[in-house]
Amino acid sequence: MLNLRQLQAEANAWRITLRERFELEGHVRGGLKPLDEFTDEDRREEKFRGRVADVLIEHDLGKRAARFMECHRFGYCLQCEGEKQHMFFSVLCCDLRFCPRCGARMFARLIEKYSPVLLYVKAHPRRGSLLRELTLTSRNTGVLTAEQIKKFNKDVKNTIKALMHGEKGWGAIWCDEVGFNNQNLHAHVLFYGPYIEQRRLAGVWHEVSGHQVVWIKKARTHGRRALLYLLKYVSKPPADDPEFIGELEVAFYRCRRVHTLGLFYNFAAPEAAFEAGHLITNAKQCPFCGARLRRIIGNASINDLVLQGIHFIGEYHPAKERKSWLN
Repeated sequence: MLNLRQLQAEANAWRITLRERFELEGHVRGGLKPLDEFTDEDRREEKFRGRVADVLIEHDLGKRAARFMECHRFGYCLQCEGEKQHMFFSVLCCDLRFCPRCGARMFARLIEKYSPVLLYVKAHPRRGSLLRELTLTSRNTGVLTAEQIKKFNKDVKNTIKALMHGEKGWGAIWCDEVGFNNQNLHAHVLFYGPYIEQRRLAGVWHEVSGHQVVWIKKARTHGRRALLYLLKYVSKPPADDPEFIGELEVAFYRCRRVHTLGLFYNFAAPEAAFEAGHLITNAKQCPFCGARLRRIIGNASINDLVLQGIHFIGEYHPAKERKSWLN
């Protein structure tokens, strides 16, 4: 389990974002060992990833399978355009929704994206409105498909809209989740608005979706911390069964897990642009001389890049604010 407070403190001390700190952690956990130095744990992970990739390939998702297998094991080179042409490498990430290595990275991105609206709500409270935690569930049919997920999210959307008909200043963000190693699809919702009676919530949810179980209570905390609690489900895979992880990736292919409505919709800060190849860093300047960095075409295993004496650019994040080249 990652220690969020410790990672945030380190990010502050190093003058980097929480997302960058998570990426560094993912790089360290990914390991740089050659195959002949693999431990039993490394071999178990390799077998796990291989089986997930098999499931993706069986469903014609070969490119995603390749990304999953290369995640944090392959990298690409960056060379600065300065006189000394300093060389670094960065790491390729698969960014698949249920990747154990990329979960924390996705979590940090979502926190960065959606924190502004929670900070706004905290700074500009509306009379009679509070943050509340809702859970909306569906029946576990033993299977999970993209069509089922899309229908479920449409039902969540229509339920909240029906409850808030005629109201102003409300908003909601929710995250799709399943039970551990099972297909129990449900939504964790962070809702801001007027009081909703449990009985009314249950009635509207049943009328819209046909499902029964709901749960609502006042949010245990406010602002960004409430968002941290909601999105924690993104940071860890909901299974230790590779077959199930593969099936989840297939079911959620082209289906979003995080959704917004009302005040929360389009309020979020623009998401950090994804560069081609699912890159782990958005560094633009050489940490030594400040010259522009350019990507060298082609990828290689991290172990080979290290053997060539090329260093991971993330190692230089803590020093990047010094900008000694300006002196």
